[in-house]
Amino acid sequence: MKQRLSVILNLSVVSGCVILGVSIISPVLPQYALSFSISVALAGWAISAFALARVVTDIPAGLLADRFGRKKIMILGLVLIILSATGAGLADTYAWLIFARVVGGIGSALYMTAGITWVVQVTSGKARGRYMSLYTGLVLAGTIFGPTIGGYAAARFGLNAPFFAWAALGIAGLIATIPLKETADSPQTERSKMRVKDLLSVLSNRSFMLVNCAVLALFFLRIGVRSTLVPLYASLNLGLSEDRIGILLTVAAVATVACTFPAGWLSDRVGRKRPVMACLFLSGIAVLLIPSQGSLAGLMGIMAFYGLATGLQGSMAAWPADVAPKGKLGTSMGVYRVMGDIGMVLGPITATYIAGYTGDLTVTFMPFLAPALLAFVVGVLMIWAKDPARRRHAEEYTVE
Repeated sequence: MKQRLSVILNLSVVSGCVILGVSIISPVLPQYALSFSISVALAGWAISAFALARVVTDIPAGLLADRFGRKKIMILGLVLIILSATGAGLADTYAWLIFARVVGGIGSALYMTAGITWVVQVTSGKARGRYMSLYTGLVLAGTIFGPTIGGYAAARFGLNAPFFAWAALGIAGLIATIPLKETADSPQTERSKMRVKDLLSVLSNRSFMLVNCAVLALFFLRIGVRSTLVPLYASLNLGLSEDRIGILLTVAAVATVACTFPAGWLSDRVGRKRPVMACLFLSGIAVLLIPSQGSLAGLMGIMAFYGLATGLQGSMAAWPADVAPKGKLGTSMGVYRVMGDIGMVLGPITATYIAGYTGDLTVTFMPFLAPALLAFVVGVLMIWAKDPARRRHAEEYTVE
């Protein structure tokens, strides 16, 4: 138990450094892209390029982690993140910014896929939801102050300053990763040749792919709304500065973290389905309420509600892990990452395209409608998803 908790805490600290860096640039990235004299529609690609690179790297990252070990792949990922953040901060053209974001996406995929696979391996059993939500909560804690730090740094030192802060955090994460050891609790039982049939087996598993539809929708909302539309709406419609936008995103992050661990505990008691469905429906409602706010205080209240709704997912990775095909955990978690990153790609592109098409110098209601509808539709689809955690708890209750 102690060894398992120690591994989770170690991985949480390092992952927290990575996520903190991502959240530091979130209040300024859309505006930083616009500083290269591009259209609002193109600004979404500065976010989506990162996610698109992760989409094509996630599954290979899972296979490489199975074959060569989690730690080596995590270190490689951190090195690429450091190079990417530095390159983005030094970019003098939009093309260079996009290239740096692609490199960062590859690094993030390598690190996060290897890391989440390691955590899933050491959190098997009936308490998986609690352990996974502990990991997720500690990682998301890195997002609490990231937007505030990034907004302050941009307002005082320029829009590129948050990228250099991310590079520094990447170095700290690298230093913290080096002492980690892969123990007997995280065996490389799947170190074998990279077989296409394993991937096909995962993709053809109906239960696993249905659950991952929720993953896609939640990432679509997280990046398309929270990291893209909200900063643009706050800046273009309300005229808020970068530091105030950072505070706004921090409020949402605090609410999410506060709700994450209780939701993970709840998912071990009542199953994954009910909390995730509530998360999707309430998030969709929150998204529709955002463009009705005309002040910082009103928008802050909605973002707090949105953050609580998002936190209801607990640790979303626990549900795909529950229904993953036996013996293919690394590949399954790679696919899980792909589905989330597809949402990350489509979210900003869809949101900024609709925003650019329906508005000129302001963000209208229309770009908020698409992610809300997606959340509602996928929430209904979850009715047909299998929930082994709920069945397991029911069986234990019957035995008692």
